[in-house]
Amino acid sequence: MTTSIKTIGIVTFAHCGEKEQSLFRVNPDIPAREALEHASNLFYYAKKLMLDAAMEPQGERYAWPAYYLCEMGKAIVDDISNSITPSQ
Repeated sequence: MTTSIKTIGIVTFAHCGEKEQSLFRVNPDIPAREALEHASNLFYYAKKLMLDAAMEPQGERYAWPAYYLCEMGKAIVDDISNSITPSQ
């Protein structure tokens, strides 16, 4: 019997406000393959924005969108990583 790896829904992101509260959380029970495919897409578009930022004279306007895409992708990868090797 094989068990499917899924997100566990513990990783939060988009911390904001005076108390640095988390605005978003990765949802639990998403199959890892689908979650990682989504993360890959987020990183792909972040990479495109960062390249534009490097090449354009006014490229700083691409920095925040790239930052948020990377934050979302990292949250997905971290959540899957926690489901594989839970912190002890």
